[in-house]
Amino acid sequence: MFDIAPDHAIGLYAGLLTLPFALLALRLRSAARGVPGTVLGASVLMAIAGAIHLGLVWTHRGETITALLFVMNGASYVVLSQLYTWRWWRPASVALITATLTGYLGYIVLNFDTPDQVAIATKLLELTTLGLVLVPVRGETLRRRSRWSVLSVALPLMTMVTVSVVWIDDLARPDAQHAHAGAVLQATNDTASPEQVGAAQKLYDETVAAIAPYRDWHAAWAAGYRPGPQNTPSTHWMNQRYVDAGYVMDPRRPQGLVYANTKHGPVLIGAMFQMQHIGQFGPDPGGPLHAVRRRVQPDDPDRDVPPRLDRHQRAADAACVDRGQPGRPIRRRHRLEGGEAN
Repeated sequence: MFDIAPDHAIGLYAGLLTLPFALLALRLRSAARGVPGTVLGASVLMAIAGAIHLGLVWTHRGETITALLFVMNGASYVVLSQLYTWRWWRPASVALITATLTGYLGYIVLNFDTPDQVAIATKLLELTTLGLVLVPVRGETLRRRSRWSVLSVALPLMTMVTVSVVWIDDLARPDAQHAHAGAVLQATNDTASPEQVGAAQKLYDETVAAIAPYRDWHAAWAAGYRPGPQNTPSTHWMNQRYVDAGYVMDPRRPQGLVYANTKHGPVLIGAMFQMQHIGQFGPDPGGPLHAVRRRVQPDDPDRDVPPRLDRHQRAADAACVDRGQPGRPIRRRHRLEGGEAN
């Protein structure tokens, strides 16, 4: 969801290249001079949406139905983008945009496709276009009130449904490489090799053993770890000395510890490795394996018992970008946590 699918990138380029041509077309047409700005804006956005869909035809040529739908959808957008003086332009545009959004959500729910940044940006563009199409213009009297009613109800509803379906689908079928919002992940294979599984398990076992003394947070404090904001279910305790030293995925010197905030006090749930410099990728021994966590019940009476490790869940290290504290630079982090797969 949070990356750009390689076969969708060409659609993004096609849309961006279309923008100056769409603006030039408006400038050259004399009929555009008396048209409201909202209509002209919708025209430009529809041309871009059409170019995006047409750009995706080539990379989906092996999927006959999908490619045909892209052709029909893209051509319809391009044609309607130039028919803004047509009497039935508004109803036709609303019908096309609504059908496109609904069809895309159907594709997502049926698992024919997965959302990525290009698709999400295109849906946002189409929702914006729908809003511009529905805005009443000067000279309208009989339908002005009904148009505002539709705009105030239908557009927010369509936006909510679109966003909800995309997010629910992403949560129900999470990315195999642990991608999430704001993350910049280094490329890896889709399936972990036996060597990667073994290396991740070794790192996991060594880290669990090394951080065992820090189940007592007083020991972590004595070792130089300090907590960040504690108004969340869990808190990162960072050791600035280890950060400055530049240790690279050293189980004995993790730059951070992760504690669950419970009514009984901090409960250790994992360790976190952080690279020293901005934009620096760290080693990736586990490849595509997920981060592994242990869920802690806030009222767990056995909070001082070492975390039980679910042995059928493999160890993992997942790369992520964390924005850290205000004013602090973005750094590359690796996180390793024990128990239940994230």
